[in-house]
Amino acid sequence: MSSEIPAESASSTPPPPPSATPGPAPAPSPAPSAARGSGWATACHLVGLLDFGVSFLFVGVLATLVVWLARKDEDPECDFHGKEALNFQLNLLGWQLLALPLVCCCLVGLPLLAVLPFVKLVAMLVAAARAASGERWSYPLIVRFVR
Repeated sequence: MSSEIPAESASSTPPPPPSATPGPAPAPSPAPSAARGSGWATACHLVGLLDFGVSFLFVGVLATLVVWLARKDEDPECDFHGKEALNFQLNLLGWQLLALPLVCCCLVGLPLLAVLPFVKLVAMLVAAARAASGERWSYPLIVRFVR
């Protein structure tokens, strides 16, 4: 008993597909934009630094307000971060206004006026970094005027 396959049946079967050569794995696709964060949400925090830490100029408050109002209906992340940034700006303005009479009467407000720009810079950079990474971060210890 021979185990030969007739020539006709061997030629009627299709040849096997060529084997895939092993190579480097394909590059992962970029993360969706929601996972990366919104550029407008980051901008809500960063435009607040236009007043160089001095909220009396109102540039940071107005710039944050403009970005938030322009994009809040289109981008839920911008809505959240815009409210947070605006609330933080308003709180800083309140602290600076509170420090002025304290400077006049007993110089206690002077250290407060000196420290607030640095607090503003650090907190807004942390918030902008968190917004850029897609996290929802709230400023600690602030009064929420805008909900």
